[in-house]
Amino acid sequence: MTATINTFVLGANLNVEWGTMVITLITFLVLLALLKKFAWGPLKDIMDQRQNDINKDIDDAEQAKLNAQKLEEENNQTLKATQQEVQKILEDAKLQAREQQEQIIHEANTRANGMIETAQNEINSQKERALADINNQISQLSVSIAAKVLNKEISEEDQKALVDKYIKEAGDK
Repeated sequence: MTATINTFVLGANLNVEWGTMVITLITFLVLLALLKKFAWGPLKDIMDQRQNDINKDIDDAEQAKLNAQKLEEENNQTLKATQQEVQKILEDAKLQAREQQEQIIHEANTRANGMIETAQNEINSQKERALADINNQISQLSVSIAAKVLNKEISEEDQKALVDKYIKEAGDK
């Protein structure tokens, strides 16, 4: 049994045709050359191109990621600046509102004080007029009473002077 294996493996049948073997070998080498030129060469070029495209896509993705991070940082800075600006605007608006409130209160107080002063002046003026009217009425009444009591007519001017004198004396006491 080992003899049949050895003859099969070693080619114990030594009737080898060298010409067929050389032609087979040449055909095989030509086939390898043709495969390399028309199949493996273009296939390798396609694979290299695909690898280059993938590498380029990876580089582009990394660049896009860096750009996105940069934009995110810029957006964050812009957001912070905007928030600070909004805060400043709000603080300015509050300050302005306080100033307007104080101004309105001051103007209202000034107007109220003016109205009070005007009212007091008018009250004093009315009081003086009322006192003058009362004095005139008292003078006239006194003249009438004195005329009836004395049954004689005193001049109205003399009577007025006399009444004014008594009123001043009464006011001083």
